[in-house]
Amino acid sequence: MKKHVLVCLSLMLAGFAQPAHAGELLNKHLPSYLKADIEFRHRMEYRQNFDFNDNADDEDAFDLLRSRLTLQWIPVKTVKLFTQWQDSRIANDEFANKTTFENFMDLRQLYVDYEDAILIDAINMNKLSLRAGRQEFSYGAQRLLGGFNWSNIAQTFDGGKLGAHFSTFHTQLDIFAGEKTNNKSPRQADDLFDGSNKDRIWAYYATAKAFGETLIENYLIRRATYKNISFGPGGSSEIDDYTFGGRLKKSFSNGVDYELEAAGQWGDFRDQDVAAMMAVGILGYTFQAPWQPRVAFEFDYGSGDSDPTDGKLTTFDNLYPTNHLFYGFMDFISLQNLNDYRFQVSAKPHKKLKLQADLHLISLDTPKDSFYSAGRAVTRTAAASLSGVSPHVGNEIDLTADYKINNYVNVHAGYSRFFAGKYLQETGANDDADFAYVQTTLSL
Repeated sequence: MKKHVLVCLSLMLAGFAQPAHAGELLNKHLPSYLKADIEFRHRMEYRQNFDFNDNADDEDAFDLLRSRLTLQWIPVKTVKLFTQWQDSRIANDEFANKTTFENFMDLRQLYVDYEDAILIDAINMNKLSLRAGRQEFSYGAQRLLGGFNWSNIAQTFDGGKLGAHFSTFHTQLDIFAGEKTNNKSPRQADDLFDGSNKDRIWAYYATAKAFGETLIENYLIRRATYKNISFGPGGSSEIDDYTFGGRLKKSFSNGVDYELEAAGQWGDFRDQDVAAMMAVGILGYTFQAPWQPRVAFEFDYGSGDSDPTDGKLTTFDNLYPTNHLFYGFMDFISLQNLNDYRFQVSAKPHKKLKLQADLHLISLDTPKDSFYSAGRAVTRTAAASLSGVSPHVGNEIDLTADYKINNYVNVHAGYSRFFAGKYLQETGANDDADFAYVQTTLSL
């Protein structure tokens, strides 16, 4: 533990030593057509009872190290070549499988951008863009499509995107397709466009601002896998599904804000029809006070499958999200077979410091379906012989603090505790779990 603390303190002290405009050092001597960025992130994590079993030897403390080098070449105003190298490591030899933590010197992103003003008055289009290569698909709140940058490796796709901007309502329409990048063993290169992950996406995503600066989004996403995906009692098979939905978000001058998102899902899973849905509602209020205190209530719903034998898969497919942002920072839950009631309080006692507390009351939509982790893997399925099992998985408290040391160094720290509910008590191991971390990010 002493080693972990020393690493973290050294990174924080390095942040205090940065001169006022250190971030400009990388680019001020470069020509205007070249840009460079460096990010180094260190996170010390402590985990206990992540398997809900106090009798097992499951207490872990480790360091996650991630470095990124981003280079941009802009030979002409309309063209950009973007490349990002990433090196991810874990300083702990006890993990048998490090694939989710380590990937040495990987070419994380490599794409070419073309963007130009192209006027078509008949449809009010004023800009067209093209992007081809390895890239992030990150849209909306990232509940369905996200970069998953909390992860030490994160998430990208090999594909292409066509974008069009329309002056009416400041509308942006993106049409894109790609294949999720496969994370191989740490020392094995992730070959570009090798098609090995067998998990593909086609989509459109439209964003506009109208009706008093209300953010309006609409999307249609098709996912097709050429490998088996597990849905607990629903079985394991290839899936070909479509997700159609929308999102509204607005903040009012009186301090009230809201967000609504809903989507329906249909398609094929083995010999079953897909018929699932999700819905999210958030209502918040920011007080007109020096610390900007905010309170909010959020409800997250992802349908589950109450009858795996009826020829329908009604478990919502969570697609490619950044789940860490929403359903508890311990990453026990995903947006499938879920009812999550979230209560949040936050404040900014200093312009550089934000404090936040979250309480999650977590239940399954149906205990006849599985309990799915943030990575969409099956954590637990109640035995078929059990009847009357409670859907209440448990409650989670998250306490977090963000401190911006200067323009280039940020420290994010948190503590979380998960209190096991009746579902865990009635189906197996059911001990409470703890999580603590300190993350320091240096960006130049």
